[in-house]
Amino acid sequence: MPSQALMLRLAPLVFVTLWSTGFIAAKYSMQNADPFVFLCLRFSITALALVPILLLVGAALPRRIWSFRHDMVTGVLMHCGYLGYLFWPIKNGVPSGIVAIIIGLQPILTMTLATLYIGEHLDFRKLAGLVIGFIGISVVIVGKYGVTLGLAGGLAPLDLLMCLVSLLSMATGVFYQKKFCDQSQLLPGTLMQYVAGSLATAGFALLWSESWTVDWTPTFALALTWQVLGLSIGAVVLLMYIIRNGEAGRISSMFYLVPPLVVVEAHFLFGETLGIVSIGGMLICIMGVITVSRSARPAKI
Repeated sequence: MPSQALMLRLAPLVFVTLWSTGFIAAKYSMQNADPFVFLCLRFSITALALVPILLLVGAALPRRIWSFRHDMVTGVLMHCGYLGYLFWPIKNGVPSGIVAIIIGLQPILTMTLATLYIGEHLDFRKLAGLVIGFIGISVVIVGKYGVTLGLAGGLAPLDLLMCLVSLLSMATGVFYQKKFCDQSQLLPGTLMQYVAGSLATAGFALLWSESWTVDWTPTFALALTWQVLGLSIGAVVLLMYIIRNGEAGRISSMFYLVPPLVVVEAHFLFGETLGIVSIGGMLICIMGVITVSRSARPAKI
C-alpha cells in the first residue's frame, strides 16, 4: 500500500529525531536521580501507561509470561543494558565524545551478527556505508570535542567496560528482536520489555548502591514525562515497527544520525559550538546511511 510505503520511509527519520532528544532530556534528568534509579522510574511509569493504551486499541494484555520471554530479554538488553550503561559512565564524568564513538560501533556489530546468524545479505555498498557512517560520527565528535575528545588523564577500565556493555547490549538487542520476537504482538511485547527493563534496572540500582532519592523539580518532571511519552512509548514502538519491517543491519545504520542531531540540538538549546568540522561529519553520516539504505535488497528465502 502506498501509505505503508510512505510510513516505512518516514519512520526512520521520525525515530532518530525522537531518539536524539533523549540525550538532551537526560542532561536535565541525571542531576536529579542516579541513572538506574531514574530508568527504573521511567520504565515502570511507561509500563503502567501502556496498559490503558493496549485496552484502548483492543490489544490483548499479556497473560502468559513465558510467551513473552524473548521480548523480556530484548527489554533487558535494549533498555536496561544500553541506556543504563550509556548514562552510567557519563554520570561518572566520562566525556560524552568518548561514549559516542564507542557506541558508534553498534551498527557494524549488529550487521555482523545479522549476517552470521540471520543470514542477512552483506554487500560491498552496505559495508562501505557502515564504515562511512562511523567515520562521520568520529568527525562530528572530534569537531565537537577536539582530537583529545575532552578526555583528561585517561579512561578508567570500569568506565570503558560500562561503555562496551552498552554497545553490546544495543547491538545484540536489535539482532535478538529481529530473530526471536513475535513481531505480530507489537504493543504487548513492548509492555513486557518495560516490565523486564524496570526489574533489571532496579536490580542494577541495588547492585551499584545507587540512591533511591529523587529530586523532583518542574524541569525533571517535564524531562521524565517526555522520556516516557516521546521516547519509551513513541520512539520505541516506532523502532519495533521498523525492525518488524526491515533488516537489522539497515535499521542499525539509522543510529549514525543520532550523534549529529544531538550536536545540533545542543547547539540551539544550550548554545554549544557547532563547528565546520562537525557539520562536515554530519554530511558524511548522512552519506553513510543513504549508502546502506540503497544497497541491494536480498532475495526473500
